[in-house]
Amino acid sequence: MSAAIAPVLEPRDHARIALKYVQVDATLRGLLSEITVTQIYRNLERHNIEAVYTFPLPLDAVLLGLELTINGRTLTGTVKAQIDAEADYERALDDGNSAVLLEQVQPGLFTLNLANLLADETVRIRFRYTQLHHWNGDRLRFHLPTTVAPRYGDPGSGGLAPHQTPETVLSAEYGFSLTLTIEGVLARAGFECPSHPISVEDGPETRVLRLSGGTRLMDRDFVLVVREPDEAGTEGLWAPDGDGVVCLAPFHPHLADRRADLAPPRCLKLVVDCSGSMAGDSIAQARVALEEILSLLRPIDRFNLIAFGSTSRSLWSNTVPADHRHLREARAYLSRLNADMGGTEIGAALNLAYRSGDRSEITPDLFLITDGEVWDQAAVIEQAACSGHRIFTVGVGSAVAESFVRGIAERTGGACELVSPRENMAERIVRHARRIHQPKARSLHIHWPTMPLRQSPAKISNVFDGDTLHLFAWLPSAPDGEARLEVTFEDGQRLNRTVRFSRASHVTGGPEDILPRMGAWSRLAELGDHEARQIAESYQLVTAQTSCVLVHEREATKKAETIPVLRKVPQVLAAGWGGMGRERCDLVMRNPCPATPAGAPFRMLQLAPDDDRAGTESFALRSPTPLPHAPRRSITSLVDALNTRYPGTDAVALDLFGFSELVELGLDEDLAETLLDLVGENVSEQEVLVAFLDCLRDRRAADGLSRYVRRLIRKAATDAGIEPAIWAEVAGQMDDWGL
Repeated sequence: MSAAIAPVLEPRDHARIALKYVQVDATLRGLLSEITVTQIYRNLERHNIEAVYTFPLPLDAVLLGLELTINGRTLTGTVKAQIDAEADYERALDDGNSAVLLEQVQPGLFTLNLANLLADETVRIRFRYTQLHHWNGDRLRFHLPTTVAPRYGDPGSGGLAPHQTPETVLSAEYGFSLTLTIEGVLARAGFECPSHPISVEDGPETRVLRLSGGTRLMDRDFVLVVREPDEAGTEGLWAPDGDGVVCLAPFHPHLADRRADLAPPRCLKLVVDCSGSMAGDSIAQARVALEEILSLLRPIDRFNLIAFGSTSRSLWSNTVPADHRHLREARAYLSRLNADMGGTEIGAALNLAYRSGDRSEITPDLFLITDGEVWDQAAVIEQAACSGHRIFTVGVGSAVAESFVRGIAERTGGACELVSPRENMAERIVRHARRIHQPKARSLHIHWPTMPLRQSPAKISNVFDGDTLHLFAWLPSAPDGEARLEVTFEDGQRLNRTVRFSRASHVTGGPEDILPRMGAWSRLAELGDHEARQIAESYQLVTAQTSCVLVHEREATKKAETIPVLRKVPQVLAAGWGGMGRERCDLVMRNPCPATPAGAPFRMLQLAPDDDRAGTESFALRSPTPLPHAPRRSITSLVDALNTRYPGTDAVALDLFGFSELVELGLDEDLAETLLDLVGENVSEQEVLVAFLDCLRDRRAADGLSRYVRRLIRKAATDAGIEPAIWAEVAGQMDDWGL
C-alpha cells in the first residue's frame, strides 16, 4: 500500500507559534565557513509547553556547540549517546525543569526539543556549525536551507517519530536575518545571489552581505554563488589532534580539454519527477534541464525518457539511438510534460530505468531531475548502489531535499547539482554532461608528506574535472612538504595536483579545534555504530548515534507543575512548491495521510478544538472496536487508544481511575480481572492501574506507545508513590501472561 501523494490540509489550532525569529551570522574563509544560528522562542500561552522544531541544515554541516540563554543565564550543551541524552531530557522534564535536546533525525535534518517553556517566557537557543565548500568548475555555492517542504510517504519509514515530523502552516510568516562576512581572497571575488535581494558593504579585507530590508520570510533557501578569482589558489590546513596532527587537502583538479565527440558512446536514462510537488517553478526548471541534455546527446549515444509520479511512464520500452527521429519524439513528449502524476514513487521509477536497456557494452548512466521530497530515502539509495548505474542528479526548487539528491549521486559514483529557480540551469547541465563523458579513473593515489596513520575517506573511486576533492589525513607530526594527487584515466590521460599546508589558526583566524572535529566527522560513515558513537562523544559531534542535551535547573518555586503540552514549530511553505507559491490561509499541512488514494485532492477537515487554554481536557474517544480476547492484541489496541486519547496537545494528567476504562479502551477483560485481584485493604485499584501502566511502558508489547503518553504514565507513577511490592506483584502477573 502506497502512502499519500500529498499532505493533508487541516485547520490550524489557536495555539501561537513558539518560534518568533531566527538570526544567522556566517563567516566564509576560503572553502571553510562557520555559521551561528540563533532561534528565539516565546511562550504566549497560559500553560507550560514543549516546543519541537524540525529544521534542515546543509548535508555536510558539522555541529560545534549548543547554548541556551534563559532568565539571564547561559548554559552549554553536552553531547552524549542518544539514549543517555534523551534520558537526561526526560528526567528534567519530569522534574519541572527546562531542557533542550538537539537530535539528528536524518542526514541534514535535525529536531530541537525545548521542554517546559513557561507562560510568557522568552529564551534564546544558539547553535554553531561549520561546513566545507567545494569548487564546481569556477563556482562556489554557499547554501543555507530555511524550510522543509512537504514530503511524500511515511516519515516513520525515514526514522522520524510523530513529534519530529515537520508540518507546514500556510499562514506561518516568521522570518530570518542573515549577515554573511567573506574574508580573504574571496572578499574580492565576483558573486551573485539568485535567491534573495542583498546589501553589500566592502572593507579592505572583507565583504559583508546582509538581507535587504533586514529580514526575509523563511520560504526558500539562501543561495550565494561565488566566482573563483584568479589568485584563489589551493591551500591545505593542519591542526594538532591528540598526539599528532590532522591535515585537510582540498584538491581542485582540472583536466585537459577533451572534445565531447571523441568520447565513447553513452547510454543515458533520463528520469524526471512529475509529482504534484514539482508544480510551478520546479517542473519549469525540469523542462529546461531536459531540453539542454537532449541538445547535448550525440547520434552514437542511446537514451530513454521516464516520467514518474504515483506511476512511471517510459517513452520507449528500451533505450533508443539519439538520432533525429527519437530526439523529435522526445521533445514532443517533453512539451506535454506537467507535474500532474500524483505522488513521488521514485523507487519504482528508478527500478524501471535500471531495467531499461540491454546493450551491456555501453556504460549505463542515469540522469535524475527531482526536488527529492520523499521520506524513504535510505531504501531508494541502497537499491541505487546495487544497480550498476552512476546517477547524476539535478535538485530543483527553492527548498530541495539535499540529503536525497546528493546522497544518491555520491553513493553511486555520480554527482549532484542544486539549482534554485533563478540560477542558470544550462550551465549546470553542461557541467553534468562533461562529468558523464569524462573517462573514469583507472588508478588513483594520494601521497602525503609522511605516511598517514589513517585517511578519510579511506577509498576514492573517481574524481571529476573542476570538482573539489576534500581529503583528511592524520600524521604523526606537522606536515613538511606537499600532498600529491595522482590519477590515471581510462583513456591514458594523467593528472597530478599538489597541495601545500598552513596551520589552521593562521589561515582561518578561528579556533584550532574545528579542523580535528571536521576530520572526525568525515570518518563516521565508514565506521560501525559503536566506534562512530565513541568518536562522536569524544569530539562532541551530534550524529545519528549521539545527541546534545542541556538542563536548566529551576528554583523550587518556579518549576513547571504539569507535563508540558506539545507545540510543533511549523514550516513555512516553500516558495513555488506544488505551484502554490506564497499563498496564505489558516491551514496546517500534515504528512502523511496513508488513507488518501493516489491522485486524490487535499482533504479538508473540521475545525480543531481551541488549544489556547489551560489544557485539562482530553479528546473524546470513539467506541472501541471489539477485539478477540488475546492479551498481546489487546495491548496493541490499548496502546493505540491511549495514543489517541492523549495526543500531546491538551491533556496534562492521566485521568484514568479504573480498569473498566482500560477495558473500554481495548484491554483484555481476563487480564483486567487478574490485576483487579491484587486490590486489597491496603492497595487501591488506582495504585494497581498506575503500576500496570508503568510496567507496561517498558515492555516490548507497548513499543508503539507515544512518548507523550509515557510521560503522563511516568508522572502519574511518581505522584502516586506506589510501594515497590505492588510493582513486583503487577510485574509478576504480566510475566505470567506473556507480556
